[in-house]
Amino acid sequence: MLRVSHRIEFICFSLVAGVFCLQLPVAALAQSPGSMSATGFAVQPAAPMETSPQSPAVTVSKPAVQSSQNGQSQANGNGGFVSSLGGQGQQGIQGQGLSPSLGAVNGDYLLRPGDSIEMIVYREQDLNIKSKIGKDGLVQLPLLGEVKIGGLTVRAATALIRGKYNADYLVEPQIYLNVVAYNTTKFTMIGQVNKPGTYEYSESDPLGLLEAIGMAGGFTRIADRGHVVVKRREGDKVRTIKVNAKRLTDSGVDQFLIQSGDVINIGESWY
Repeated sequence: MLRVSHRIEFICFSLVAGVFCLQLPVAALAQSPGSMSATGFAVQPAAPMETSPQSPAVTVSKPAVQSSQNGQSQANGNGGFVSSLGGQGQQGIQGQGLSPSLGAVNGDYLLRPGDSIEMIVYREQDLNIKSKIGKDGLVQLPLLGEVKIGGLTVRAATALIRGKYNADYLVEPQIYLNVVAYNTTKFTMIGQVNKPGTYEYSESDPLGLLEAIGMAGGFTRIADRGHVVVKRREGDKVRTIKVNAKRLTDSGVDQFLIQSGDVINIGESWY
């Protein structure tokens, strides 16, 4: 009976100890907000890490610069051009590595036999040419053959050539026409001037009698300024013209213009 009593006490003690062991983790769990581990002990949570939000990475790309497809610039009238380029200015011509030979020329200049011209067709380098106007006013041009431009203004000649190319060969061609060398004409100065001889000048710049005398070195000390004789050929005849150069000097206006082939004789004063 005594052994049985001791066993009963041992069993009761074990039961009480088991209940106590079960209550201990429950109490610990109630006191701590942590989580239970597999062993039944409370685990304290790790302290939260302080992190600052990072701004998102932004990639900026620059827009590509668009280049002009044809490099053309709008021409304003004739500004520096002999002829209208139909929307093409000097920049378009220089884009081909070409440049005007004599710069700006008046579009109203009358082309004359003996003038040398330069023609540039934009983006058609095979048609670019330099040629001389013949005595009959004709000039030889690629594809077109002979074209008469003598007696036309530079502007009118440009329009004529553009129309011929546009009719059969090109679509809206851009034509540039310039005078690279003017036909030079000659006159002869004799008599009482310091440098008698034959002189050349361009008919594009009208030359007066007093200017011609200046080219010959001016009057000599014994020149008769009121007695100037000009021999001028008109067809098969020679016309004699008497001019009073002293009156021209006094008036300040040189109204007598030299023409090609004139022979000017300055008389000698006897008193």
